Amino acid sequence: MTALAGFVDAVGYTAMGHLYLSFMSGNSTQFGMAVAGGNAHVVGWAGAVIATFLLGAFIGSLIHAAEGEIGMPLVLVCEFVCLISAWSLNGVIAQNCALLFVAVAMGMQNSLHKAVAGASTGKSFITGALFGTGDALARACLGRAHFAEAAANAISWLAFVAGVTNGAISVGAFGIGPALLGAAGFVVLLMILSILWRRRR
Repeated sequence: MTALAGFVDAVGYTAMGHLYLSFMSGNSTQFGMAVAGGNAHVVGWAGAVIATFLLGAFIGSLIHAAEGEIGMPLVLVCEFVCLISAWSLNGVIAQNCALLFVAVAMGMQNSLHKAVAGASTGKSFITGALFGTGDALARACLGRAHFAEAAANAISWLAFVAGVTNGAISVGAFGIGPALLGAAGFVVLLMILSILWRRRR
């Protein structure tokens, strides 16, 4: 999930004038700078991405909390629908408007984060993964944590960077539409894995 967040951030950065579709810290920084500089265009689009991400987080959290054991697959189905909507509307409506569906999907996805070896993974805010790596390393050296927690945080950061790299390569080689289809296909894989994991449990 973290790699997918990085992938769609590369898509958003390329297509939306350096705005992100999952990394709201960067968008919030740009939003504040645009407010200070009086740049209404950036204020409007950064605000729209932030608002749609917030909407996705709200919807995803409601679905995940209400549906118990099938919550994760159901949120992933909704995320898939959002990505396919963005792909199918790209070219029909303004590209920036179509990509807002991806921001909704990323907000939903953040409701699915999981603790792995004490590290919170699957989120799209990567600053926490970097801090968590350093913090867990320090606590492990003091005997208060396991090195596995630092490794899980570091792997989360690496997954995000790998996703960004693949997203940038995909957009450059194939364009926005195929990149969105690739992201949707990855969500299908996540759905299958989540269903198999729950059945195994």
